[in-house]
Amino acid sequence: MKTTALSRLALLCSALPLAVSANDALNIHTPWVREVPPVADDSAGYMRIENPTDTDRTLVDAESEQFERAEFHESVEQDGLMRMRHHESLEIPAGGEVALEPGGYHLMLIGRRVDALQAGDQVDIRLIFDDGRTLDVSAPVSRDAPNGGDDDGGHHDHH
Repeated sequence: MKTTALSRLALLCSALPLAVSANDALNIHTPWVREVPPVADDSAGYMRIENPTDTDRTLVDAESEQFERAEFHESVEQDGLMRMRHHESLEIPAGGEVALEPGGYHLMLIGRRVDALQAGDQVDIRLIFDDGRTLDVSAPVSRDAPNGGDDDGGHHDHH
């Protein structure tokens, strides 16, 4: 009986959106990294960054020990073709949010340093803000957006 109750509780918790909170109330919702073929050295990271505070925050860098570098990109349509535009930083407005999602802003993870990532693996990402604070995020690897989120097949703890 206890095992069944614990199983139900675990199932319920797994259905809740994953969120990481920071001291300044930044929230990271539903982080994930796209599963790519084993021959691919690059992938993309997605999440929704919520800033319920009254102060704008600027994300200036990201890093992961599992990749050589991470960059902020935006998928844009230009002359009928989808292209990626590099961004040096991303503004998370006070009381607002920024969505990193397929077909829009995303985190390019470049130069995989580890064995091929498969669904269920985790990618540890450190988000770095202009004030020097950081936020660590653990993002599961998945073929598709979690929780049935839209995925148009686009691009291929504060310290």
